[in-house]
Amino acid sequence: MAIKSKEYYAEIESVYKKPEDYELAGKGNAYVRIDAEAKVTGRAVYTDDVDLPGMYYCKLVHSPYAHALIKSIDFTEALRLPGVKGVLTGRDFPEGHNLGNPEAFKELADKEPLCRKKVRMIGDEVAAVCAVTEDIAAEAAALVKVEYEPLPVVLDPFDSMQPEAEPIHYPGTNNLSIFTTMRAGEPDKAFAEAYYTDRHYYKTQEMVHAAIEPHGAAAKYENGEWTVWTTTQGAYVSRFWIAWGLGVPESQVRVIKPMVGGGFGGKLDVFAHELCPCKFAQMTGHPVKCVLKRDEVFTCTRTRHPISFEIESAFTKEGKMLAKRCKHILDGGAYGGSGIAANTLSLICATFPYKVENIDMTARRPYTNHPASGAMRGYSACQVHFAHEIHMDEVANALGIDPLELRRKNEITPYYTGPTGLEFTSCKFDECLVACADAIGWAERDKYPIGSGEAVGLSGSGFMSGTGFPVLVTPHYCSASTIVRLNREGYAVVFCGANDIGQGCDTVMTMIVAEELGLRMDEVKLVQSDTTTTPWDAGSFGSRVTFLGGNACRRAVGDAKLKLLSHWAEEWGCKPSDIKMKDHRVFIEGDAEKNISYNEACFGYEERNFGRCVAGVGSFAHEGDKDIYVKNVGNYAPAYSFSASAAKVKVDMETGGVELEDFVFGHDCGRALNIRAVEGQIEGSVLLGLGFSCFEECVYSKEGKHLNPSFRDYRFPTALDMPPIKTIICSEADPEGPMGAKEAGEGSTAPVGSAIGNAVNYATGLTLRELPITPERIWRALKERERTGKTAFGAEDLRDKFNNMPPLPERK
Repeated sequence: MAIKSKEYYAEIESVYKKPEDYELAGKGNAYVRIDAEAKVTGRAVYTDDVDLPGMYYCKLVHSPYAHALIKSIDFTEALRLPGVKGVLTGRDFPEGHNLGNPEAFKELADKEPLCRKKVRMIGDEVAAVCAVTEDIAAEAAALVKVEYEPLPVVLDPFDSMQPEAEPIHYPGTNNLSIFTTMRAGEPDKAFAEAYYTDRHYYKTQEMVHAAIEPHGAAAKYENGEWTVWTTTQGAYVSRFWIAWGLGVPESQVRVIKPMVGGGFGGKLDVFAHELCPCKFAQMTGHPVKCVLKRDEVFTCTRTRHPISFEIESAFTKEGKMLAKRCKHILDGGAYGGSGIAANTLSLICATFPYKVENIDMTARRPYTNHPASGAMRGYSACQVHFAHEIHMDEVANALGIDPLELRRKNEITPYYTGPTGLEFTSCKFDECLVACADAIGWAERDKYPIGSGEAVGLSGSGFMSGTGFPVLVTPHYCSASTIVRLNREGYAVVFCGANDIGQGCDTVMTMIVAEELGLRMDEVKLVQSDTTTTPWDAGSFGSRVTFLGGNACRRAVGDAKLKLLSHWAEEWGCKPSDIKMKDHRVFIEGDAEKNISYNEACFGYEERNFGRCVAGVGSFAHEGDKDIYVKNVGNYAPAYSFSASAAKVKVDMETGGVELEDFVFGHDCGRALNIRAVEGQIEGSVLLGLGFSCFEECVYSKEGKHLNPSFRDYRFPTALDMPPIKTIICSEADPEGPMGAKEAGEGSTAPVGSAIGNAVNYATGLTLRELPITPERIWRALKERERTGKTAFGAEDLRDKFNNMPPLPERK
């Protein structure tokens, strides 16, 4: 029987600090971010700050058509412009080396570095130019003449799946990039025996990440190796796809992650702006930079999947959920990339935070000629929990049961195993629900009559605390690894491949090492993600970094600590676990003779070991079923977080304007390693959820042109729109988490939109089933109710669309 990583690292458990001895972890606002000074003073180096001698600049040529054949590309006028140094087309890259995201599904990679024969969305990159200044490069790009032959445009995912639809990628596939099924129990029997059954339809919109920093990359080519600085959420994943796209071994590519000004999932994929500078750097012998303009970020990178839902549920008279059927249709846009996991995640999220033993679920992700959809914070969970939580309130109203009580009757409890094999460990979902309800004044909600313009609403959700999927093919399915070196000069160095994109994981890793070694935070130096100097890490996605990367880091410092203390245990005639490390000292409590400084301890180890320094290596791999990504059965993640939120809204019944007056959020994040950081994540999540529910939406013309690709026209909430927020951390140390921690970055986005939506529905007396809930949409619904008495609005066209879908193809 193969040994598991936990068993391999079991010996270091004896030298870990006990929770009662923690000086930093879970002790309130015990420390500040290690990058705070660099950021607030403006000294932090982002990709656009990388300025190398002799830098050239790259600009891309984009398709004005959503679907067309490329007939010819003419660079004549562009090359006449003084200062132009080179041009590229798709034929300058090896054929068949398409870009994707998970290496395990490399055969599904479908995005050419530059389009060769066909474009599939407005903004597709067809050529690139390089010049001595950015302005000249932009002017040259505008002079490139491309001849196209337009093809039929398909923007509706339901139309795209029809047999007669124009093929976007592969003929004869109904334009499906991927489909997923999950079945368990006996759903048909449960529906037949249920007291209550229903079927409702919901729809969420397309939105963008709106990170302040645009995507960009700088590359140099020296001694047969590319060095690339790029706005990435995963340096190693970027290295793989850059090397693959260039057709060279990974050993010839070094990727360095500078500071990243926000990612939210939008910087997981590799794009043309990263590959073209590499080609130009090799071609010209100069370093080359390409930074996208804001409209290019909107149209050429990734968006959040719009999802259409058909949800059926079966309940007893008392409110116990017996079964759920659902169909999810995800508009995948023109390409796959990080988006191909969205199907599976959407169904996983639909199986919790409530117990349901009988399920029949399918998800389809068809191609359309929209910009490609990919990962976005709360990947699939925000859309899924909006639809399924609005649905829960509809069930509660139909059964005459308080929505809070309906949730509590069905909530997941600790150490429950779901119908598809999800293994829940720590769980404070009930505490989150009750705390939010109490704080928002749920017991007094009757003082806001339905339709009065004021109301409270609540919602629940669950999310993965780190996905076990490492994206690339790795030994032992390892997702993260870390090296910690102890220095006799009195400090420690952490070589960590985790990708800090603003969420603060570099600070967490520094804290873990400082805590275990009894050092101050400033006595721990961290080397940021760099594929040449730091070990493997899958990147920042799926709320994985604190749990997976933190465990790898703790095992690394534990490995180093065990080596150091084993040496001194031999010297002092005791066990390693008898020795403590605190306040820069290594000592046996109560024994003044056995009390030395950290420096002396490291020096003595090196003296005994022929000058070799103390170093530890740690890794982490989820020990679940690797085949879950194919079979959709098994334990997807090592732990799961739970959240609840409650909103108080006031709706102007004349104009439809919504004011979010108060908001409460309860989050089960295990032990909060830094309460201030968790609160910051939650407050950011509320802002994002408010935008998702009431503001943000990508608008397109019938030709597929993005009509609001700027911060001026794309409406998102600002600080002035934020309500008072009360954060309640429902803590219970998770047995597998590093120092008991679970995630707090993505799961905290999931219940926000549905809490606001439920509150607006009670305030207006409407049932709004489609996002965003804008003043215009509310106003129109109120006027329609006056005329017809109708109360349910949104997603009205979906019933016929779902009924007319072609059958799923046979799985190959």
